[in-house]
Amino acid sequence: MLTLSIETSDYVGGVALIRDGRPVAEVGLAGKETHSRRLMVIIKWLMQRLGSDWSDLGLLAVSLGPGSFTGLRIGLSTAKGLAFALGLPLIGVPTLDALASHVIACKGDLVCPVLDARKSQVYTAIYQIKSSGELEKISPYHAIFPEELAALVPDGQRVLLLGGGLLLYQDIFVRGLGDRAIIVPGHMAYVRAASVGILAELRWQKDRRPDDFKTLKPIYVRPSEAEAKKPVLRLQPLNPEF
Repeated sequence: MLTLSIETSDYVGGVALIRDGRPVAEVGLAGKETHSRRLMVIIKWLMQRLGSDWSDLGLLAVSLGPGSFTGLRIGLSTAKGLAFALGLPLIGVPTLDALASHVIACKGDLVCPVLDARKSQVYTAIYQIKSSGELEKISPYHAIFPEELAALVPDGQRVLLLGGGLLLYQDIFVRGLGDRAIIVPGHMAYVRAASVGILAELRWQKDRRPDDFKTLKPIYVRPSEAEAKKPVLRLQPLNPEF
C-alpha cells in the first residue's frame, strides 16, 4: 500500500510517500512561497518521479497541528479534496505526536517536543516511552510560555527536548530543568511528512478506521487572533416598562 502524507504545520512543510512503514520518497517545502502555491505541484512531481499514479494510493495522511493556522488549513483542505476525489481513507495525525516519534529512548524516559507558537509561546506536550518502545502522551497539548515548561515535567525525571522551539528558548528550558534536560540534535527538530505518514499507517493497520474527512478539523490549541478579538455580544435585560 502506498500512503501520501502532507505536513504543512510550519514554514518547513513536506510531502512524502510511504510504503509498508518506510518512506520511499520525500520532499521538504522550506522557503518563502506559501504552501498553497506549491503543495499540489510538489505532490504531482513526487508521484511522477516515483513512477506512481493516483490509483496506486491506498491511504492519505495529514498533520493536524498545532501549528500555523493558515498552513494547517491549506494542508487539511488539500487532503480532504484528494480524499473526496479519489475515494481514499484519510487519517489526521497530531503534529506534536509526529515530532515526538523522531526520538528513540529508554523505557520510562520522557519526550517533550516544542514548536514555536509565536506570541512568545510554544506548543508542547509530554510523552513517555512505554515498555514496547511506543510513545504514550501523558499531558494535554499546550500553548505555554517557555518559563512554564519545567512545571509540566515530573520531578526527578529526565526529558528529551526537540523541535523548532529550541532555537528560540533552549536557554530558558535548560535553566528551568537543569541537568534533567537532554537536547536532541537539531537535524531532528522539524516535523517530517514521512513521520506523519508512518504514524497514520500504524493506526490504519490497528483498526482500519479512517477519520471522517467531512468533520476532521485542525488542532489549534488556542483561539486564532481573529477569534480572540471577536467582540462578545452582551444582552441587556428587557425594560419592564415597555
